[in-house]
Amino acid sequence: MKTIHTKTTLKKLRYVLVFCLLLSLEGIAQCSGGSYGPPPPQGAIKLASKASMDFDNSLNAVIVRNQSNTYGPNTIGTPYMQKDFSTARIEQVNKVYLVRYNALTDEMEVKGGDDSEVLVISKQRNYEINQHANNLKYRVLEKIDSEKENDLGYYISIEDNDNISLYRKQCKKLVKKKQSSYGSSASSITTEFKDMRCEFYIEKAHNGHAIKVPKKKKEFLALFPDKAEQISVFIKKNRIKLNKEKSLKKLIKYINTI
Repeated sequence: MKTIHTKTTLKKLRYVLVFCLLLSLEGIAQCSGGSYGPPPPQGAIKLASKASMDFDNSLNAVIVRNQSNTYGPNTIGTPYMQKDFSTARIEQVNKVYLVRYNALTDEMEVKGGDDSEVLVISKQRNYEINQHANNLKYRVLEKIDSEKENDLGYYISIEDNDNISLYRKQCKKLVKKKQSSYGSSASSITTEFKDMRCEFYIEKAHNGHAIKVPKKKKEFLALFPDKAEQISVFIKKNRIKLNKEKSLKKLIKYINTI
């Protein structure tokens, strides 16, 4: 009788452990959205993993490359805005992938079938990538007045409108610092990833062209010659600052109404 009782107890204990494990897995899935936005849609992680495995078959415009770049043993920080891969839907292929944005190289990386393999999406005009973790929408636009020909890059959508859209551009740079050892002539080089000041861009009529927002009011008004007088009054009345996201968003919303 004692043996039967022991087996029954062990069986119940196994059920409890399995139940606890399921709860913990559910908690991980819910937290995978990060503190910057809502969790990914149900089943998104599984779909992303499967899509990444047959990535070449589902999206032709891809460069397969080993991204194990070494910046040196004394490098501080990361080139990524979000270090871990997170789920994102690429609208043009209507699939969910595991992605992360490299702000140093301006590239969107995708995890391949092999955990050590990273794929880099070839930039295509008007590509749209909706990242779940941060609730961010990236669009590929061509920068106007660039020294490069066909200068395509990723821009974060702030205000989306068929008339005038507003975007934020996030960048990082690698800074080298030379440190000398105290009391000796020996020195070591330390490199550090640093956030650069955000830049803001507008797009007219979803034409795929990114126009950098000028810092000077006169230059900004020149972008809207037919509405310059009204915009000038609005800027002065509302104390708009052309280098502040909140002010620019308010201004672009107004421009879209006149």
